[in-house]
Amino acid sequence: MTLKQKTLLAILALAIVSLPACTRGAAPPGAGQGVGKQDQREFLVYIYSDPAYPGQCFADWPQATLWKVKHQTMKWISDDGKDYFVDFNLGHNGSPFAQATFPVPANGVQPSGDLSPNSQKGTYYDYGIRAGTDAKAPICKPASDPGLYVK
Repeated sequence: MTLKQKTLLAILALAIVSLPACTRGAAPPGAGQGVGKQDQREFLVYIYSDPAYPGQCFADWPQATLWKVKHQTMKWISDDGKDYFVDFNLGHNGSPFAQATFPVPANGVQPSGDLSPNSQKGTYYDYGIRAGTDAKAPICKPASDPGLYVK
């Protein structure tokens, strides 16, 4: 094998070995990066059900602290092909957002928008989730589960 062929083979081998590193998602930021109070941070809340728990649904970000001065928001995501209805009316303090309800279409996304100017700092906002598209659908996550803190 000639030197050119060996060099070409080495370059090809290096490219093949490096390929998996290029296909992975970006690594989350490490410690000490100030992510918690990051300006315009968006919390992604995946909502899904599990056949092992009939009638229940789950929010994989059960509790969050949103900073009003940092314009932090939520994005509600149907993660299993079902419709959901996020409902702050089921909680004790109303909604920290302009809207109190967020219909989340099957495999869809519903952003919360900014925190309302009327949301109270230091207040805990619990919410429920309904399995369906409206306020009459059955509750699958009661408001007694964790919710959101506004700072």
